[in-house]
Amino acid sequence: MYYLETTDGEHTKMRNAVLIAACCHVVLAFAVSFNSDSSPRYNRQIEVTLATRPSQTAPDEAQHIAQQNQEGSGQEAEVDAVTSRNKEYRQQSPTPQQAAPQQVDADALASGELLSTVAAASRKVNAQQEQEETRRSATPGLNPEVDRLNQQLASLEAELDEQTQAYVNRPRVRRLTSVSAKQAVDAAYLADWRQRLEAVGNKYYPEASVRYGLYGDLRLLVVIHKDGSLEDIRILKSSGYAVLDEAAIKIVRLAAPYSPFPSELAATTDKLEIIRTWQFQENELGSD
Repeated sequence: MYYLETTDGEHTKMRNAVLIAACCHVVLAFAVSFNSDSSPRYNRQIEVTLATRPSQTAPDEAQHIAQQNQEGSGQEAEVDAVTSRNKEYRQQSPTPQQAAPQQVDADALASGELLSTVAAASRKVNAQQEQEETRRSATPGLNPEVDRLNQQLASLEAELDEQTQAYVNRPRVRRLTSVSAKQAVDAAYLADWRQRLEAVGNKYYPEASVRYGLYGDLRLLVVIHKDGSLEDIRILKSSGYAVLDEAAIKIVRLAAPYSPFPSELAATTDKLEIIRTWQFQENELGSD
């Protein structure tokens, strides 16, 4: 050190600066080597509290930092318990990132409530159906009988409807005989029809009747539409001779079609059933 203080000149100043720098590096090297620690350093946590009961004397061992002195109360275990509960609360408190999914799941929650409502309604309907089945099974033998009667009733109602419809749609038929034709229009039409039939019958009188002397009476039913067309021919009483019966049917067909119904008769009648007794006499056909 005496050498550093008494030496002058530029050369001396440079040497002193180098020596000082070397000494500083050595000191720093030793300081770092002795204070280095392989274990990581952690910042010391300081607990701060709010003093609500200030006191004049400071506590011997303070566990917290506050704005004023305050004597503690309770036991150390209680303090640790409070601290532990605070830590647990902080651990359980959700962070904003954890709370965000709850907002995202709002739509899913609404959908779940809707599905729950639908499921509840379905369960209610199923329960009602089960109650109905239970009620039916509680009375064995009665419900099948009621069902059978209901089916029979429905069948009868359908049959009655068909008959009613058929009755409404049935043709208006009037039957004329020599006795029943009392009205002027019926009697006039029946007289014209008889005259036409007798004229055709005498023209086509069966030769077998003349040749073999076959004579007799037969009763015919002839059905005529209101337009004069022939619908049906039925023998109600045979003459006893097939040749005469066939000759009568042939004559009725040859005389068709007949005159249409007069307007007054057609307004109330769709078909006429004419019943007459035909008489095959010697070379002549007549009716009664």
